[in-house]
Parts: sequence; structure tokens; C-alpha cells
Amino acid sequence: MSEQLVMESPEAEACVMGACLMATPAHDAVADAARVLGDGEALSPANQLVWSAIVRLHGASRPTGLPMVEAELRRTGELERAGGPLRLSQLATAACGPDLVEHYAELVQGYLAVRRYTAALARAQQTARQVSPTDVPDAIRAHQAELDALAVGAAEADAHFGRLGDDLIDHLKSLEEPVQAAAVTGLVDLDMVVKMRPGNVIVVAGRPAMGKSALTLGVALANAHSGRPTLVHSMEMGKAEVLNRVMAARARVGLHRLMDGGPALEDDDWSRMMRALPDLSALPLWTDYASRVTPSRVRHRIKALTRETGQAPLVIIDYLQLMDTDQRNGRQTPYERVSEISRELKIIAEETGAVMICCAQLNRGSEHREGKRPQVSDLRDSGQLEQDASAIILLHREDAYEPESARAGEVDLIIGKNRNGPTTTVTVAHQLHFGRIRDMAKDD
Repeated sequence: MSEQLVMESPEAEACVMGACLMATPAHDAVADAARVLGDGEALSPANQLVWSAIVRLHGASRPTGLPMVEAELRRTGELERAGGPLRLSQLATAACGPDLVEHYAELVQGYLAVRRYTAALARAQQTARQVSPTDVPDAIRAHQAELDALAVGAAEADAHFGRLGDDLIDHLKSLEEPVQAAAVTGLVDLDMVVKMRPGNVIVVAGRPAMGKSALTLGVALANAHSGRPTLVHSMEMGKAEVLNRVMAARARVGLHRLMDGGPALEDDDWSRMMRALPDLSALPLWTDYASRVTPSRVRHRIKALTRETGQAPLVIIDYLQLMDTDQRNGRQTPYERVSEISRELKIIAEETGAVMICCAQLNRGSEHREGKRPQVSDLRDSGQLEQDASAIILLHREDAYEPESARAGEVDLIIGKNRNGPTTTVTVAHQLHFGRIRDMAKDD
């Protein structure tokens, strides 16, 4: 059998096109075919012209019989490119029964998937011949992301399409039970305001040294402590710094002493750390310290953890502007790069059901503003972040600017955007000497 026959089926295309040319109001083959074929990309070039004419007529509630389609192609000057009147007659003769249209359309669409799969494998082989040995893991992840997208295919698209009324009863039944958060922050007031649902992307933003890492690492620990799988991508801090912060926060050992090590650590510090060790070791908390993280790497980690734990994880990314795109396009501006990353992370969250919390930097706009309180418009490099985020939390500390402030030790979590709740300000306490942020009422 030739390669051409493996890659397409002219007979199946003719069956579908013919059925559409023979459609009647009682047997609407066009609607059945359109559910599968969409814009007709799977068809041969000549059949794409015929299909476009059929879709235009059908959309205008006009007949799609052979005379009307021939007239439409003649009107647009595409009749000869579509094969002429004789070929239209041949297609009509090849029509399958209306009950078989969807089956043959799926076969046509399946051959498009074969062609795309073959092309993806060819690209992978070409990349394998050219890739640097140090870049092999990135190349594999990029190829895996492409295959994942192909595997989703039309079935996933179909799952998102349907009649509104078909979902109402199931939705009402689901309302009988309270909605459970997919992740928790460990901060009571914040959890009441920001309800984290599967597929949400939360942006935590602030100027440097405001406590973004302390907040998000504390969220990771609290979420893992609740038994939920948690993943931290730390591009800003290495393994030693992250472990020091975790130990400082959980064992209440001065972060500066952990950073110095040796004689700086007292016997009581060691006792506190040893007591905290069993609990920390058992947490479902994973870390990735790679300095180069792309959306495909994040997707790969989420899928691996979901397979291992049976639950999509909470993902912390510290921080978003340090990420790379999968394209490695050196011509991208920072705005374009961050916009692409933001959109990809949103798609990954929705596809996998993971909750993502992304740290982000703010520009200097707030520092020139009275009170220096940040705003959502201060997000650096991309307005796409604001568009994609389910919630945006802006950190502000008065004592960062006025050490003698009456509000020393307090952090305002300004909820600048919140799709699942109100926009408000939650005030919490910072204990940055322990590398953590706590509820105001907590003493430990």
C-alpha cells in the first residue's frame, strides 16, 4: 500500500461531500459533518473549496444541493479549482447514507491526525539530529508537549461543546454539596476571600523584598500539610536557600543563623529542627530547582505528579518573569515572552486541573505614588497576566519604606482581581526573620 493511501482517504471524503450535496431538510448531513470537520482542514484542497461553499450556504439557511453549490462556486470564481461541474456530479454519486456521514467524517479527520503525527515525528527526528547534548531534556519535553496536544485532538474540543440545557440538571445536583477548595493557603482570612478552584492561576506580585517568596513558600507548606500534592518551581532561589527557609519557617529558627551555619546555630536550634524533620520529610511536597523552566516542563511535572498521587497538584512558580518559552525565540520582546508564558500556563492549568500560584515582579510605578501602594496596572512586562489570572494578590509593607511605621510587622495582601470572590485587602503578619507570613492572631 502506498504512503499516499495511508495518509488520506479520497473515498471517505467523497462520501461526506456527496452526502452534503444530497442533503435534505429531513436529513441534515451538513450539521453532522460540521461537528467533526470544522473548517475542513482535513480535506483535500479541491474538497475544501466545495466544503466552504456548502458551509456558507448552510449558514445562510439555503439549500446545499448540487445546483446551489455549483452556483456558489461559480459566483466566487472557484468552480474550476474545485474540479468543475463533472467532479461535483461524481461527488454526489459517491454520497453515503445520512446515518453514515459522521462515521466517514471521523475517518477523514483521523487521517489528518495521522498526517500531523507523522509530521511531529519528522520534526522530532530533525531536532534529534541537530540538538546539543545538553539540550536533550528540553527537546524531549517540547516534543512531548506537541504529542500531548495531538493526543487531545477533537475529542477534547467536543467535550467543551454542547447544548446549555444538557448540563443544567447535573449542575444543580452539584450545588447540593459545598464547593471544596482545590488548594489552601494556610491563612484563614485569605482562604475565605480567594477560593482556589481547579484550573485557577493566581498571581502574587510585589516589589522586591516584600515577602512574595515567604508567602508562596508558606502556602506550599500549608497546602502540603493538608495532604494535597504540591510542587514548587524555584528559579530565584537554589536548593540550600529554599531548605533554609522551610526549616526556619517550620522550626522557628532564625533564618540568618541558618544562612551562616556552624557556630551560629545553637543547641536549641538543632532540637527544634530535629523535631520538625519527621513532619517535613513526610509532606507531599516536590521541588524543582532548575534555573530554566518552560511551560512544557511545568506540564510534564504536573502530569507526573498527577499519575503518582492521583490528584492534580498546587504549583508554585517563583517567579514568572524568569521563565523561558518553549520556542526559544531570541527575537521576542519581554512583553511577548511573558504574554506567551502567561497564556500557556493558563491553558496547562485548565487542561490538568492544577492550581497555579505565580510570583511576579511589579514595575516602579508604586514607588512614585503617594502611600506607595501597588496597583494591578503595575504588573511588569505584560497586561496578559492581568487577563489570564483568576486572582491577583499584591503585597505591600509600610515598614519596607518606613521602618518606624506604626504598622511594622504587617503585610497588606491587596486582592486586586478576584473572579471567585470580592476584591479587598487582607492584613497578615510577617515574621521575615523566620522567612514566613502568618495570620495576625497566630503566636507560634
